[in-house]
Amino acid sequence: MSVLVGETWTHATRGSSILVPSGVTHDFENRGDVRAGVLNRSIPGSFEPKMPKIAQWFAEDPPKDAGA
Repeated sequence: MSVLVGETWTHATRGSSILVPSGVTHDFENRGDVRAGVLNRSIPGSFEPKMPKIAQWFAEDPPKDAGA
């Protein structure tokens, strides 16, 4: 799984854990041919009220090709 933290993409192997500090841009993308999954936890759980604004941001700024 490729993971964006801030402006840096890195590769996370199976079983990896990545900590993203509050307020840091982050994203993930499966660039492989094998199905992969991610468990994303937000602590504390105050994420839900921000979803409308996040959805609006994605609508206005659709994801671009992250490259290989």
